[in-house]
Amino acid sequence: MKTLHRWFRSGAYSLPSHIDVAETPRGNVGVLIVPPFGWEDVCSYRPLRFLAKTLAASGIPVMRFDLPGTGDSSGSALDSGLFEAWVQSIDDAATELRATSGVEDVAVTGIRLGALLALTAAARGSNLQDLILWGATASGRAMLRELRAFGNMERLEYGNGDTAASGPLPGVEIGGFLIAPETQHSLETLVFSPLPDMPGRRVLLLSRDDLAVDARLNRALQSAGCVVEIANGSGYAAMMGLPHEAIPPFAAARTIVEFMNARNVPVAGASNSPPTMPLVAPAHKALHEDAGLGAIESIYTLDTPSGALFGVLTESTPDLPSTECCVLFLNAGAVRHTGPNRMWVEAARRWAKRGVPSLRLDLQGIGERDGDETLGTEGLYQEHMVDRLQIAIDSLRSHLGVRRFVAVGLCSGAFWAFHAAVRSPGIVGAILLNPRLFFWDPEVDRRRLLRRTVKGLSEWGDWCRLARGEVPLDSIKQVARIALDRMQTGDGSRPMQIPRERMAEAWAAIERNRNRMTFIFTEGEPLLREMEEEGQLPPETCSRVQCIRVANGGHTFRPLWAQRLAHELIDRELHAVLRENQADRSQGASETEWAASEA
Repeated sequence: MKTLHRWFRSGAYSLPSHIDVAETPRGNVGVLIVPPFGWEDVCSYRPLRFLAKTLAASGIPVMRFDLPGTGDSSGSALDSGLFEAWVQSIDDAATELRATSGVEDVAVTGIRLGALLALTAAARGSNLQDLILWGATASGRAMLRELRAFGNMERLEYGNGDTAASGPLPGVEIGGFLIAPETQHSLETLVFSPLPDMPGRRVLLLSRDDLAVDARLNRALQSAGCVVEIANGSGYAAMMGLPHEAIPPFAAARTIVEFMNARNVPVAGASNSPPTMPLVAPAHKALHEDAGLGAIESIYTLDTPSGALFGVLTESTPDLPSTECCVLFLNAGAVRHTGPNRMWVEAARRWAKRGVPSLRLDLQGIGERDGDETLGTEGLYQEHMVDRLQIAIDSLRSHLGVRRFVAVGLCSGAFWAFHAAVRSPGIVGAILLNPRLFFWDPEVDRRRLLRRTVKGLSEWGDWCRLARGEVPLDSIKQVARIALDRMQTGDGSRPMQIPRERMAEAWAAIERNRNRMTFIFTEGEPLLREMEEEGQLPPETCSRVQCIRVANGGHTFRPLWAQRLAHELIDRELHAVLRENQADRSQGASETEWAASEA
């Protein structure tokens, strides 16, 4: 099996595609996967990658792509006519799948919003055959209602009183993603009852685990003449788990394969021979236009002993001068290279227009990178992740001719950036957003949980609630554990969360390497509190290290106002790094001296 990564055009947009094809495809039909929206897309991205590979392993060519204004595609949520562009992109993506895989027919698997878009395209006469609709609703209004409920629940996490002053954008904000008013109106008026005649079209409706399919949609499809099958979409909730915990829906994949196999029963007079793979050269580059200024993006792959490295390289157009510094945008947890709420895409293109190239990188087991299906928390904090980052740095030195790098990371990405800066003077700057820890410790989250539990029972009223049985049994058990931990330390002191000697060595290396390092913490982050309580704030000798504290925007800066703040801080710090780097070079640090210091 092989995977082809390439961009294709859909109207004014450049869209990335990822096509999985077996060496010996069978039948003459391919499957196009249309993703869900926003946070659902973030969580399900890697599970859907494994869904695609499962289908491809059965001989069915499969293509995944990003809708206009999402993921690695050009455009933004504020674009006019975005809903129509979404629908048109499905027809264009099907054409791309036919051209690259050689199939004649295309079946569409749409998930949530992707299912609504796929059905809309089919109802408008797009050249699509079978439909697999997972978690679809009978109207856009019903889908928006569910998405709003999710958005309202998570807003409670950021109730700090600062959101009103931030001037929120009009539209609907859901999980840190925006549905602009025009797109919102298009969805609210989208109704699938009645549907135009679609006699004989095969439709598979998948439930969300045991949540039944939409009965109104089922009736509308049958009234339109469709042959409807209903099956359990087992694994839906697990697929929508946190990105580092989400599990591929292998059971649903088998259901889809069976559905497709039933279609491929030989029919008299029909072509049932396997497709002939055309020789299509990878279209690696795409030009994104914005206000007359362009940024060129290309798929960046590199074979390594642990599998192929994957990233998206963003460069300025040839008419713009480029710098000798490259920015590395690192995964936020197990979120793919687009970054938290697509922030890395926006920042990369913004800085390319200023002549600064960047690489949005997927490390092992994340996004498009080879590796395990699910990493878990421990898998994010392994030493080999920093080793892979160094491989990317060495490759970019050769490819771009740059010698200095700035690493931008959030959560575990900040962990990798920190260790890369400790290791190498080639990392002249590191911007660390909400790092969770400095050194991997499997007990760190347990101790934090116990600390919060004890803090929650620090008042007399709390003990009264405990006596009345109003405190859950789990909380009592946690209190007992922390008490036992304190007894085992001998003096009743709380165990240190940050190893003092290792941290001192890291600060010394950062000062020796002359890295500029900026920590950006939102309110309530546990690592910042631990740095303060344990006297582990950057020492005065580290003149280029600073901590910036901002209001509670959640761990991943999910609210739109927090995203704007993060962009401002990243831009400010990147400007400072570039200024300092230029000043250092102008003071006489020759390239020979720099190379010697790296060696």
